[in-house]
Amino acid sequence: MNRSEIPPVVSIVGKKNSGKTTLTVAVAAELKRRGVRVASVKHGHHAFEIDQPGRDSWRHFHEGEVEAVLLVASGKLALVMRLHDEEPDPEALIRRFYADAGYDLVLVEGYKHGPFPKVEVFRRAIHERPIYDPGDAAGAELFLGIVSDDPDLESMIPLIPLDAEGGHVRRTADLIEERVLRPGGG
Repeated sequence: MNRSEIPPVVSIVGKKNSGKTTLTVAVAAELKRRGVRVASVKHGHHAFEIDQPGRDSWRHFHEGEVEAVLLVASGKLALVMRLHDEEPDPEALIRRFYADAGYDLVLVEGYKHGPFPKVEVFRRAIHERPIYDPGDAAGAELFLGIVSDDPDLESMIPLIPLDAEGGHVRRTADLIEERVLRPGGG
């Protein structure tokens, strides 16, 4: 499968409680308003249950020990699948589930050390320093910009000020459109 079949990917990264989910959701909604078909991946560090113990689909997975179960209802589906790798590869997941599905973009929340272009959420009020490190040339080149509450943050990449009116959401969506969806103005 060649990479042109896989939609472009951008990771929204940041340290714990920096606002990754809030920014990811807001940027996805803004891009949808602009006509972009967005899919997402949420990276978590803890086990989770999408289904409830005792429900039929839960019983399929846990009691029947099936390898995978699709939960299907009108207009919605969820897949619960056993993964035998300790940490699933985000590129492989995107290739498997989102290639050729008609999405224009995949927003990934997390995977700060992953291979994707990144937008960092950095809040000085919570953390001392961002993940972005201009001294790490290989890592720094993956960063598209930083959304921050620190107007004095020194950065060699675009700094987008967090603001209560949501201008940072529009500017982040603009940055993703310019650098990822239409690089070179195309």
